[in-house]
Amino acid sequence: MPAPIHKKTLDTIQQFKLCQPGDRLIVGVSGGADSVALLDLLSTLPDFPLHLIVAHLNHCLRGDESDVDELFVQQLAARYQLPCELRRVTVRQLAHRQRTSLEEAGRTARYAFFDELRTRYHAAAIAVAHHIDDQAETLLLRLLRGAGTTGLAAMAPINQTGIIRPLLGINRQELRKHLTDRQLTFREDSSNSDQAYLRNRIRHELLPLLQEYNPAIAQRLSATASLLGEDEMLLTHCTETAFRQLSRSGTGWSALSLTELRQQPRPLRLRLYRRAIQDILGNLQRFELRHYQLLDNLLLESSTGASLNLPCRLIAILTADQLLVAPQELLQPAPPCRCTIGTLGRYELGNGLTLTIEQAQPPLSWQGLSGTTSYIDVTQAPFPWQVRPVAPGDRLELLGSKGSRAIQDLLTDLKIPRYLRPCLPLICQGNRPLWLAGIRRSRHALVNPDQQQVICITLSGQDQLPLFP
Repeated sequence: MPAPIHKKTLDTIQQFKLCQPGDRLIVGVSGGADSVALLDLLSTLPDFPLHLIVAHLNHCLRGDESDVDELFVQQLAARYQLPCELRRVTVRQLAHRQRTSLEEAGRTARYAFFDELRTRYHAAAIAVAHHIDDQAETLLLRLLRGAGTTGLAAMAPINQTGIIRPLLGINRQELRKHLTDRQLTFREDSSNSDQAYLRNRIRHELLPLLQEYNPAIAQRLSATASLLGEDEMLLTHCTETAFRQLSRSGTGWSALSLTELRQQPRPLRLRLYRRAIQDILGNLQRFELRHYQLLDNLLLESSTGASLNLPCRLIAILTADQLLVAPQELLQPAPPCRCTIGTLGRYELGNGLTLTIEQAQPPLSWQGLSGTTSYIDVTQAPFPWQVRPVAPGDRLELLGSKGSRAIQDLLTDLKIPRYLRPCLPLICQGNRPLWLAGIRRSRHALVNPDQQQVICITLSGQDQLPLFP
């Protein structure tokens, strides 16, 4: 029969499908009691063999003490006959460069190192030693700082970045007993008693005080975090479903339908804003609740064209029918370069857009023709053509009408965002517009279906611009 602590570890692994027998895992080992216990437990799980790689990051914060920790982990891995990967990072300098706390800088460096190893070794996951007491501390820490359901769910047994926590069903006291029973030594980190860190004050002051009201407070808080985590999974699923229905996205931008977004309940709207930003940046590190509240105010209280500056050089802007979030540079596209088209070929317009001019046969059907392709009868509109931005007073002789229409009025009716209009290329023969590329064709120089050869113009690169029609 496996020992109770082995059974608890295995139950957590199997319940949350953290890994499979035979998997390769990166194991984060600091040399402290918890990580030493994790390494021993994973090494000795009955009938559940794993291929383990020990990983240790020396934060270089405690001088010789940090160096001795590194040597201890190296020797520990050797005793288990396991590969050992070591790295040194001067976390204090990193924190200064990133303008963040030592704790956050260390965490960032640590997980970047672990993830690099995971890729190099083709490992299934990264195992870390968080347990019940850590979970309780994390919930209290986030509660004190202010958090919603996402934050109070604390640490998940497994997350999208490949981190697994097999010890979340075990408390600190059980781990220490296991180390004693197995006669295993470990290193004490002197910074764990430093009262300058809020987490340490929670561990040494707040939790002991709460234990006077409930001796099992750590277990209760951990169970609460687990329940909130399950709720968070449901809410995440609801958010993903709504996001797929409401959103459009491209390289570096994301947009949500105004009509449908305004119909959603406020909690879901706030989650959709988070999801859109995460879709662009890959993280939410500099974003707080107030940013999502400001986005909601923009949605409900502002009119078309209103905008909001966000962290990480993002801008949110209300178009006629979308809430668009994109980097500043995407919302300030350059106008097309003025150029002359005198022959077939490829013409770069200098703003990410390209025109390709080639001979072609007329399409068999004009139905469903892409808006980024146009055909010109070159006998009616011979070269040279000019490419330029739209100018005030430009008019287009529209298909299906006898007169002409001001292009600016046309763009307004088509709800083309104002930021996008200056980058649209207008192709003209002399002063007569042929095609507002990607938007509307003139009725001039239309192709006769009986013609054998015509000129085909294709616009490409428009997928890089948010909400290009």
